[in-house]
Formats: sequence, C-alpha cells, structure tokens
Amino acid sequence: MAGDENDHDHAHEHDENCDHEHEEGDDIVTLIDADGTEVDHFWLGLVELDEEQFALLCPVDEMDEESESTSVYVYSYTMDEDGAESFEAVEDEALLARVQAAAEAMFDAEQEEES
Repeated sequence: MAGDENDHDHAHEHDENCDHEHEEGDDIVTLIDADGTEVDHFWLGLVELDEEQFALLCPVDEMDEESESTSVYVYSYTMDEDGAESFEAVEDEALLARVQAAAEAMFDAEQEEES
C-alpha cells in the first residue's frame, strides 16, 4: 500500500449507477494526474483513523488478470455539505503505515464475518 507517486487534482466522477455509497470495487474514481491525464481507479474501501477518512484506490489498469502486482493508493478523503468529494495523496510514511494497518484489520474482520 503506498501513497500516489503522481500528484492528482481532486476530480471524482461516478458511473451512472452510483447511488453515492461506495461499494468495494464497484465504484470508479477518476483522478487527474500532474500531466492532466485522467486515471480511473477502483474504490476499494474507506478507512477511518483519528477522525479522518482515507480512501483506498487501485488504478483500473492494474486490476486486470494479467497484472503481476496491484498498487493501492491512499488518499485523505473529505466530502463537503454539497456532496463534493476531495482526494489528497497521503505522503507521510508514518501515517501511511497506520492507515495500512487499519485497512488490513478492517479487511481481516470482513473476511472473518464472511466465513
């Protein structure tokens, strides 16, 4: 799990079926990198830590069956009262490690519930 190596503007688009509740892997987030290129990401989950929210995103092109590795990027996530979402790349290594540990615990708990 890593912060994003590219700076992204805070663009987020939903597919037409999105009811604004993110479901794991079902929602697409479109971010714009420093070169102005749109990059689609799957919404993997939301981690809450110290009263902050962090979005876990994976580039769509890395989720294909032929990819050997998958990157998960962590963004600080906020939504204003109008429903506008904001994503900011997390660069702090210590914070990334804490979010990663919280995400792993969350996913482990979900797997135990499914068993």
